[in-house]
Amino acid sequence: MDTFEIKLHNAPADSTDMATFLNELFAPGSENYQQLKHAIEREFRPNGSPELIRLDIDRVKFDAATGKGSFRIVLDINYTFGCEDLLIEKENQTSEWTFFIDKGLQIIFFYGSPYIDSRSTADEF
Repeated sequence: MDTFEIKLHNAPADSTDMATFLNELFAPGSENYQQLKHAIEREFRPNGSPELIRLDIDRVKFDAATGKGSFRIVLDINYTFGCEDLLIEKENQTSEWTFFIDKGLQIIFFYGSPYIDSRSTADEF
Protein backbone atom coordinates (compact mmCIF):
# COMPACT_ATOMS: atom_id res chain seq x y z
CA MET A 1 0.00 0.00 0.00
CA ASP A 2 1.36 3.39 -0.94
CA THR A 3 0.87 6.26 1.49
CA PHE A 4 1.81 9.90 1.56
CA GLU A 5 0.84 13.02 3.44
CA ILE A 6 0.35 16.67 2.62
CA LYS A 7 0.72 19.54 5.07
CA LEU A 8 -2.33 21.79 4.88
CA HIS A 9 -2.28 25.55 5.32
CA ASN A 10 -5.86 25.39 6.54
CA ALA A 11 -7.86 22.22 7.13
CA PRO A 12 -11.08 22.25 5.10
CA ALA A 13 -14.22 23.34 6.93
CA ASP A 14 -16.90 20.76 7.60
CA SER A 15 -19.07 22.31 4.89
CA THR A 16 -16.32 22.24 2.26
CA ASP A 17 -17.14 20.45 -0.99
CA MET A 18 -14.51 17.72 -0.65
CA ALA A 19 -14.48 16.92 -4.39
CA THR A 20 -13.60 20.54 -5.17
CA PHE A 21 -11.04 20.58 -2.36
CA LEU A 22 -9.27 17.44 -3.67
CA ASN A 23 -9.27 18.70 -7.26
CA GLU A 24 -7.67 21.95 -6.10
CA LEU A 25 -5.20 20.10 -3.86
CA PHE A 26 -4.10 17.95 -6.82
CA ALA A 27 -4.06 20.68 -9.47
CA PRO A 28 -2.10 19.48 -12.53
CA GLY A 29 1.54 20.50 -12.37
CA SER A 30 1.55 21.02 -8.61
CA GLU A 31 3.89 19.19 -6.23
CA ASN A 32 0.86 17.43 -4.73
CA TYR A 33 -0.19 16.25 -8.20
CA GLN A 34 3.30 14.86 -8.79
CA GLN A 35 3.14 12.97 -5.48
CA LEU A 36 -0.20 11.41 -6.40
CA LYS A 37 0.98 10.67 -9.94
CA HIS A 38 4.05 8.85 -8.62
CA ALA A 39 1.94 6.78 -6.22
CA ILE A 40 -0.48 5.77 -8.99
CA GLU A 41 2.35 4.85 -11.34
CA ARG A 42 3.76 2.59 -8.58
CA GLU A 43 0.37 0.92 -8.31
CA PHE A 44 0.28 0.17 -12.03
CA ARG A 45 3.98 -0.74 -12.35
CA PRO A 46 3.46 -4.54 -12.63
CA ASN A 47 1.90 -4.00 -16.08
CA GLY A 48 4.96 -2.33 -17.62
CA SER A 49 6.64 1.06 -17.33
CA PRO A 50 3.64 3.36 -16.65
CA GLU A 51 3.14 7.01 -17.46
CA LEU A 52 0.00 8.68 -16.17
CA ILE A 53 -1.65 10.76 -18.91
CA ARG A 54 -4.92 11.90 -17.31
CA LEU A 55 -6.66 11.59 -13.97
CA ASP A 56 -10.11 12.56 -12.74
CA ILE A 57 -11.26 12.34 -9.14
CA ASP A 58 -14.77 11.04 -8.50
CA ARG A 59 -16.92 9.14 -5.98
CA VAL A 60 -15.68 11.36 -3.17
CA LYS A 61 -17.05 10.49 0.27
CA PHE A 62 -16.17 12.33 3.47
CA ASP A 63 -17.30 12.11 7.08
CA ALA A 64 -16.47 15.45 8.72
CA ALA A 65 -17.04 14.01 12.19
CA THR A 66 -14.26 11.41 11.83
CA GLY A 67 -12.11 13.22 9.26
CA LYS A 68 -12.10 10.08 7.11
CA GLY A 69 -12.96 9.82 3.46
CA SER A 70 -12.39 8.02 0.20
CA PHE A 71 -12.31 8.69 -3.53
CA ARG A 72 -11.72 6.97 -6.82
CA ILE A 73 -9.43 8.10 -9.59
CA VAL A 74 -10.31 7.37 -13.21
CA LEU A 75 -7.17 7.58 -15.31
CA ASP A 76 -5.56 7.05 -18.66
CA ILE A 77 -2.13 5.49 -18.58
CA ASN A 78 0.50 4.53 -21.13
CA TYR A 79 2.82 1.57 -20.71
CA THR A 80 6.20 1.61 -22.41
CA PHE A 81 8.14 -1.55 -23.09
CA GLY A 82 11.57 -0.24 -24.12
CA CYS A 83 13.10 -3.55 -25.14
CA GLU A 84 10.28 -4.16 -27.59
CA ASP A 85 9.77 -0.49 -28.59
CA LEU A 86 6.10 -0.96 -27.71
CA LEU A 87 3.57 1.50 -26.28
CA ILE A 88 0.21 0.36 -24.93
CA GLU A 89 -2.48 2.88 -24.04
CA LYS A 90 -5.08 2.02 -21.39
CA GLU A 91 -8.05 4.31 -20.83
CA ASN A 92 -10.48 4.56 -17.92
CA GLN A 93 -8.45 2.56 -15.41
CA THR A 94 -9.32 3.09 -11.73
CA SER A 95 -7.46 3.51 -8.47
CA GLU A 96 -9.13 3.62 -5.04
CA TRP A 97 -7.87 5.87 -2.23
CA THR A 98 -8.77 6.64 1.36
CA PHE A 99 -7.70 9.64 3.40
CA PHE A 100 -7.73 11.06 6.91
CA ILE A 101 -7.57 14.74 7.82
CA ASP A 102 -5.89 15.46 11.13
CA LYS A 103 -7.14 18.98 11.88
CA GLY A 104 -4.84 19.32 14.90
CA LEU A 105 -1.70 18.59 12.90
CA GLN A 106 -3.08 20.24 9.74
CA ILE A 107 -2.07 17.17 7.71
CA ILE A 108 -4.04 15.02 5.28
CA PHE A 109 -2.90 11.41 5.03
CA PHE A 110 -3.57 9.41 1.84
CA TYR A 111 -3.66 5.62 1.61
CA GLY A 112 -3.60 3.86 -1.74
CA SER A 113 -4.85 0.48 -2.77
CA PRO A 114 -3.45 -2.37 -0.68
CA TYR A 115 -2.73 -4.19 -3.95
CA ILE A 116 0.15 -1.93 -4.98
CA ASP A 117 3.25 -3.89 -5.93
CA SER A 118 5.85 -3.02 -3.32
CA ARG A 119 9.54 -3.50 -3.95
CA SER A 120 11.07 -6.31 -1.95
CA THR A 121 14.70 -6.81 -0.99
CA ALA A 122 14.36 -10.16 -2.75
CA ASP A 123 14.13 -8.18 -6.01
CA GLU A 124 17.80 -7.27 -5.60
CA PHE A 125 19.05 -10.85 -5.92
